[in-house]
Amino acid sequence: MLAVVLALLAGLSYAGASVLQQRVASEQPPELSLRPALLLALVRRPLWLLGIALDIAAYGFEAGALAAGTVVTVAPLLVSGLLFALPLSTIGHAARVTRKEWIPAISVTGGLAVFVVVGSPEGDRSTASATAWITAGVLVGIVTLALVSLAVGSVGARRALYLGVATGTVYGLTAVLTKATVDLLDDGVVELLGHWQLYVLLGVSVVGLLLNQSAFQAGHVAASLPAIAVVNPVLSSTFAVTMFGEHLEASGALAVTVTVLAVVAMVVGTIALARSPLVTHEEQSEERVTT
Repeated sequence: MLAVVLALLAGLSYAGASVLQQRVASEQPPELSLRPALLLALVRRPLWLLGIALDIAAYGFEAGALAAGTVVTVAPLLVSGLLFALPLSTIGHAARVTRKEWIPAISVTGGLAVFVVVGSPEGDRSTASATAWITAGVLVGIVTLALVSLAVGSVGARRALYLGVATGTVYGLTAVLTKATVDLLDDGVVELLGHWQLYVLLGVSVVGLLLNQSAFQAGHVAASLPAIAVVNPVLSSTFAVTMFGEHLEASGALAVTVTVLAVVAMVVGTIALARSPLVTHEEQSEERVTT
């Protein structure tokens, strides 16, 4: 129960952070995208720094949740941030969240709730072989580079979507690295400083931050956040199952079917959110400006 509460608090905090960061990032020149200079420009903005403060708080909640529970339990619950981010993203704007956004958002969060309750994720290990870590790192690197290449040749919501998927991919690796790192804290901070997981986590987190802000810069938060929110838990859960031996306790044809349908609901809801008027109207406006 503690892991669930902390994960939901993390989702709420991530939602607020995403909205604040996207508002500032969207004002930055396009040529700064995917460059460290983007972060240097953003760090001068108080509103963005407030978003970072919320991000840090959210990460603290997430780390606490991972220390108390499994990756397969915690990661899907972070998707709850979608329900908070959508209404927050319209504050100060004429656009409003309608049923075209609420229905798929509820589909996503309802799917994850069913996944957690029926799937009953279990596991108590956070160690893996060097081969497993290297394989995961190489896979994430290849997928991320491919997505960034696609994003470079795109504009507007499509660019935001590609960068959002890339961000979710990197954050999927960050989640399992966080689980491995917080579990090492059981042996003390000094012992933790002698393990590579902490330093790789820091490096991967910086890459994820740059990709995330570039995604926010490219389009409305609804264009990238749903992709991040789903790719992250799906990939991190996959890593947790294959690397840490976590598993779902769902048994029997009915339980397995319901679990699969829950995952489908999450994916379908995310696709629907990416096609919502909040995103498509913005993309059409951008096309009119450039033509």
